[in-house]
Amino acid sequence: MKRSTVTSRAFLQAAEARVRAQAALKLSQCDWAPLETIRVLAFDAYAVSAPVLLHSECLKEQDLLALAGLGAEQRSALAKRRVISDKLAERISQYRERGCLALLFANLGAQLTATCAEQTADIIKADAMLQSALSRRGSLELDFAQALYEAAGEAVSALLKEVCPEALDHLGEYGTADDEDKLDDLGASLTDELRKIDALNAADVLRATQNGRADISDHAVARLTGLEPADWRQALRRSPVRVSILAARAMAMNIDHAHLFFEALCEQGRAHPLPLDAAKRAVGELYQQYSRDAARQALHRMSADGSIH
Repeated sequence: MKRSTVTSRAFLQAAEARVRAQAALKLSQCDWAPLETIRVLAFDAYAVSAPVLLHSECLKEQDLLALAGLGAEQRSALAKRRVISDKLAERISQYRERGCLALLFANLGAQLTATCAEQTADIIKADAMLQSALSRRGSLELDFAQALYEAAGEAVSALLKEVCPEALDHLGEYGTADDEDKLDDLGASLTDELRKIDALNAADVLRATQNGRADISDHAVARLTGLEPADWRQALRRSPVRVSILAARAMAMNIDHAHLFFEALCEQGRAHPLPLDAAKRAVGELYQQYSRDAARQALHRMSADGSIH
């Protein structure tokens, strides 16, 4: 080993935590950082190691697997890395920690395997937030999906029909009203969970709407505006342009996001498309006319008596 590497490692080990934390932050995204130095920082206390765990590409697979055994904070950081190998995903999954699993499942860079599914199926089938994290991937690895269904059965069938229907080919026809009800129940459960921990916001609504997840977005809009989901849907059908923009205002979306929200509803056939200039003008005018509270009150009047004037 080079003398300079030994010296830098010894210096880091003797340095104050504040100095080590600064070094970790600066070296975490440097592909030229000495491996031994990165290892010292990675195995340090979490307050020091966090940026290295999140970003450093110098760490080897065996380092990452060992780091996953240090604690939940380290596993949460590893679950957010840009790329997660199948072995690391399995290592994180085996601890069966809800928070870590939610991060892992939502990470498109994670390679989920059948082993991951077998380790976590009993948790997934009873947890709307974990199912939603999987649904946001857009698609699932076939072996993961098949193993998940074999372990969890009908409890995850609606989810798999959404993101990996090929895993359920042997079930025959699907897409029934019962499946739609299950998805709607999933959306309701997820938004309730997020609301309870103050983690539900307008960005979630926009993301779900753009992803075509009305089962989630409708319940999120309802929670954030104080409407019932059925009342929101009825109001949207009655006056889609005005209601969608008022809802955006009531949820404190910025004006650009309000336009994107309206566009997404149009793409799904839930609102009438307008020329670009007209759509932006409608958003701008309603945002000028209504404060957030006034927009919320207008939506509630629409629900109560069919009028938003």
